[in-house]
Amino acid sequence: MHATAGRGQVRAQGRAARAALVGMAAAAAALASPLAAQKDERAAPEVYAKLLECRSITDDGQRLACFDRSVSALAEAEAAKDVRIVSREDVKRTRRSLFGFVASGFGLFGDDGEDEIEQEEIKEITATIVGVSGGTGGYVFRLDDGSVWAQNDNTFLNRPAAGKTIVIRRAALGSYMAKIDGGVGFRIKRRS
Repeated sequence: MHATAGRGQVRAQGRAARAALVGMAAAAAALASPLAAQKDERAAPEVYAKLLECRSITDDGQRLACFDRSVSALAEAEAAKDVRIVSREDVKRTRRSLFGFVASGFGLFGDDGEDEIEQEEIKEITATIVGVSGGTGGYVFRLDDGSVWAQNDNTFLNRPAAGKTIVIRRAALGSYMAKIDGGVGFRIKRRS
């Protein structure tokens, strides 16, 4: 009797394991589809793709005519702001300006892991305080980069002064920690 019950349990466990495996495969497929679609959405703009297609034309005259048409179309698309050409330095500068906002970057720069340098994550910033408001229990800091940050914990701080250096770094679970001139650390949140 135990042998039969044992086999039944093994069969039930096998069915449960297969069901779990099928469920995981379905979940993986469901997750992969939106990612694949998202990757397709980030494909090169058509005007740029047509420019690249010109390289495959073997006849010199036709290839030159294709390049002329395609470069003109690309210039028109840029002038109409349908296409934006940015340098790597522009991307880094924009990423730094977005530091502190949830989901900094919003996938604007092809954050799909294809380019290690482009995927470089900013973990901390160093800035100069240009203005301080508020008082005990919560200061608001205006920094030289134009961003505004607010203390969001009860850490006691001597009134910070303009001209001091502040270092803000990523902390756990999307939070941020700051130190002024290497002093005591406190939690901080970006306002603008």
